[in-house]
Amino acid sequence: MKRFFALAVLLLCASMLLFACSGGASTEGNATGETQTNEGSQTGSEGASGSEPKEQIVLKTISFLPEDHPFVKDIIPMWKQKVEEGTNGQVTVNWIGGPESIFAKEQFDAVRNGIVDVGFIASAYYIHLMPEADSLLLSPYTATEEREKGYFDFLSERFKANNVVYLGRWLNQAPFYFWSNEPIETLEDLKGKKFRANPVYRGIMPALGITPVDIDTPEVYTALERGMVDGFGFPLLGPRESGWTEVTKYIINAPFLEQNCTILMNSNKFASLGPELQQKLMDITVEFEKEMVEYFIDAYEKEFAALKEAGVQEIKLNEEDTKKFNDLIKEVKWQELKEAVDEQTYNELKQLLYVE
Repeated sequence: MKRFFALAVLLLCASMLLFACSGGASTEGNATGETQTNEGSQTGSEGASGSEPKEQIVLKTISFLPEDHPFVKDIIPMWKQKVEEGTNGQVTVNWIGGPESIFAKEQFDAVRNGIVDVGFIASAYYIHLMPEADSLLLSPYTATEEREKGYFDFLSERFKANNVVYLGRWLNQAPFYFWSNEPIETLEDLKGKKFRANPVYRGIMPALGITPVDIDTPEVYTALERGMVDGFGFPLLGPRESGWTEVTKYIINAPFLEQNCTILMNSNKFASLGPELQQKLMDITVEFEKEMVEYFIDAYEKEFAALKEAGVQEIKLNEEDTKKFNDLIKEVKWQELKEAVDEQTYNELKQLLYVE
C-alpha cells in the first residue's frame, strides 16, 4: 500500500511539473493578448536580432486619374515598389484605384479625413481650400530645385494646416499643349476658335481669343468629331490613347505651364509611422521625383514620335509669337493667383518662383 501511495505522489508531481512548463506559458500568452503563434514568432525574432518584430503598415492609396491612364499606370506601381523595397516590406502600398473608387473632387477630403492614406491628386481639385497650390503650375523649376529654393517647404506648411503631409510631386517636366483640328500659322489664327477647356487654362483661352467650352472627358471625342469644338488643351500623353488624335491632327509645339500633380498623405497616418519610417518615405519620394523628370522627358520624346507616326502634324510658332504666347500665359496665371491669395502669400510666391 505504501509503495502504491508513493507512486501516486510521484505521478502527481510529474503532472504538475509538465503543466508548469507547458500550460502556464500558454496561459500567459493569452493573458497578454498574443496568440501562441505570435509568441513563438516573437521569441524567434528576439533570438535573431534582439528586437521585437515590426508591424506591417499598409498605405491605402487613391489617384485622380483612372488606373489605365498613361500618367499613372506605370508611375504609381513604380512608387509602390520603391516604398516597399526601401522599407524592407514594412510599408506596403495598396492602390485601390482612381476616380471610379472615389470621385476626383472628393479625394483631397478623403486623404485629410483618413478615408485613404495617400492621394496622387492634382491641385485643381483642392485650390478652393488652398488657392496657393495653384502656383504649382507656375514653377519654372524641377521638383529637386523647388526643394533647394524653399518652395517645397512653403507648400508643406500650407498643407500641414489642412491635416495633410506634402510628400512631393509625381508628375514633373510634363507641360501642356494646345491641339487643333485645323492648321494654324500664327496666334491670330486662334481667334474665334472654340476649344475644350479645364480650370488649368480656362483663363488663358479668352486672352488668346479662344472661346473655352466645358466638356466632360468621355464626351471630348464626339465633340471634336462633330465640330462642337475646334481643339483642346492637354498634356502630350493621353489624347492618342483616347482616340482624340483620330480627329485632331495638329499640335502647337509651344509647351506651357508645369504640372500640378502632388503626392499627399494623411497627417495622422504619417505620424503613426514614427521618425525612422517618416524619413525613409520622404527620402524615397525625393529620389522618385528625380527619376520622374527623366521618365517623362523620355516618355514625351517617344510620344512625339508615336504622334508623328499616327499622322499628327507639329506646328511651330515663329519666335515673336512664341514669346508673346509665353508672356501672355505668365501674365494671366500670375494675375489669377494674385486675385486668389492674400498679398503676403502672393509676394512670397513671386519671390520663390517668378523668373523674368
